[in-house]
Amino acid sequence: MTGTEVQTEQVGSRTEPTPSGSGGAAPEAPRRRMPAGLAGVLGFVLGAALTAGLVAGAVSALRDDFRDAIWRTLLDGLNPFTTGQVDRSETPVLVSMHDLARFVAAEAQYEVLVDLENDVKYVPSWLAGERIVLAVNGSVDAYVDFRDLDEDAIEISDDGTTVTVTLPEPELAEPRIDLDASRALTEDRGLVDRVGDLFDADTDARQEALATAQDRISDAAAGSDLDERARANTTATLEAMLSPLGYDQVVVEFG
Repeated sequence: MTGTEVQTEQVGSRTEPTPSGSGGAAPEAPRRRMPAGLAGVLGFVLGAALTAGLVAGAVSALRDDFRDAIWRTLLDGLNPFTTGQVDRSETPVLVSMHDLARFVAAEAQYEVLVDLENDVKYVPSWLAGERIVLAVNGSVDAYVDFRDLDEDAIEISDDGTTVTVTLPEPELAEPRIDLDASRALTEDRGLVDRVGDLFDADTDARQEALATAQDRISDAAAGSDLDERARANTTATLEAMLSPLGYDQVVVEFG
């Protein structure tokens, strides 16, 4: 290699000088900031898009509900088995009216459990027969009837200090069944009885159970001290009514 060739090669490989103090690294380009106007426009567009999405979702939900409501209305109108109630009841007619002169002196509340079962001989209960269990609530009044009292029922002593009132014995009214408080606990019917209900509703079992409950409540009231309580309450009431009239002693007799 000649000296001329060496000089030419060095000149060809020479690089441009770099600025001092930069360690040889290229300078970073300056960052550009988004204009304030453009940022506001982008924020407004994003907010509007989000609001539009929420509104569209709400409208879609309302549209689905409205569509379902229309379908339900149409299906109910086309359903041939839709049930309804028609009230053809008439205005109550007064049959009779009675004057009462009863003084209700005591009342007793009862609850009785009635369990009745009707079986068919040699036939399983799931096929034929019925069983009903009712919890029946009822009440019985003890009263004194003033309707047949006359002037001889009240006697005043000669000195006017004592008055004697003679009353009939207290009586027990028929039990009143509270249907709202009563409830059926069990009501099982065989297959044959259930099929028969499709053609003729059978309410005899429940009526029989209610009648049984009424009889048992009546027996329970007759065996209680309800009549004694009625005597005591009637006596106390008449004493409170007649004593302010100037009588020192008020005697109440029953019989």
